[in-house]
Amino acid sequence: MIHEPSQKIACLTVDVEPDLWCPDQRIRLFEDEARLDALCSLLQRRNVPLTCFVVMKHAPRYARSFAALAKAVDVEFAVHSFSHDQRSPATADEVRRAWDTYCELWDREPRGYRAPNCLIDTQGLRNLADQGFLYDSSVTPSIRFDRFGYNNLHLPTTPFLFRSKQGRILEFPVACFGGVRIPFILSHVKLFGLHATRAANKFLSLPNVAVVYFHPYDLYVPEVAKNSHGWKKYAHLRNGRNGLRILDGMITMLEDLGYEFMLMEHAAGELARNDLPLLSSLSS
Repeated sequence: MIHEPSQKIACLTVDVEPDLWCPDQRIRLFEDEARLDALCSLLQRRNVPLTCFVVMKHAPRYARSFAALAKAVDVEFAVHSFSHDQRSPATADEVRRAWDTYCELWDREPRGYRAPNCLIDTQGLRNLADQGFLYDSSVTPSIRFDRFGYNNLHLPTTPFLFRSKQGRILEFPVACFGGVRIPFILSHVKLFGLHATRAANKFLSLPNVAVVYFHPYDLYVPEVAKNSHGWKKYAHLRNGRNGLRILDGMITMLEDLGYEFMLMEHAAGELARNDLPLLSSLSS
C-alpha cells in the first residue's frame, strides 16, 4: 500500500530551456528585465519560492540574470539535463556533463534533476542516483500521445524512492488530478481555463505533494508562436497573454487548499522523515 505524506506541500518549478519553436535557442525571460521583474514581483507578493530546472548548456549565458533572480526571490537552481536532447534525456554522459557544468557555475553540487519532456526511464534514474542527485522530478504519472509520448499510468502519483546498485534517489512525480491524471501545469490550466480547473478539483483531487511547473515561454507564447503550426500552436495560444495572471491563480488555488510552498530541496528534506514506497524499476 502506498502511504501518501500527510503534509500538504507545493513546489513551484520552471523548466529553463530555449523558447519553444525558436531556432535561435534564446530564453527571452532572462533577456528582458521587464519580463523577469514581473515574475519576481508575483513571487515576492505571494511569498512563493521557485525551483529552476536549468538546461546547463545555456546556463553560463544567463548567469547574470540567474544571479539577479536569486537576489530578488527565494530560488533553487537544479538541472534540466545538459543539452535538452530528447534522444538522450538522462544518459550517463548527459548527466555527468550537466553535473560538472553546474558545479563549475555555482560552486556546489546540484540536488535535483528533471529530464527533457519528462522522458525518464529506469536506466535514467539509475544514472541520476549513481551520480549523486538527491531527487528527480521527471515522472509524470499520466499518458502523453505526441512523438515524445509515454504511458506512466501504472506509476505512483505520490513521492517514492528509487533504488539503484550504488544508491537511491527520491522521485517527485509531477502533480496530476486523481482519476483522469491530467497534469496540473500552467500550459494545461491555460488551455482548460482557471475556472474549469478549480471546478475539476472539487471532484478530482490533487496529491498532498504537488509539484507544478511552467516554461518561460508560457508567459509570452504569442510572441514566439509564429514559427509553429498545427493544433499545438492553438492549444498554447489559448489564454496566451494571461500566463502570469493564471499562474497567480494557480498559487491562490493551492494556498486555498492548504498547501505550503517550498523549494524542492527543502521538500526533499521534509519527506526524508516519511516511510516512502521503494521502487527499483519504472516498468509496468
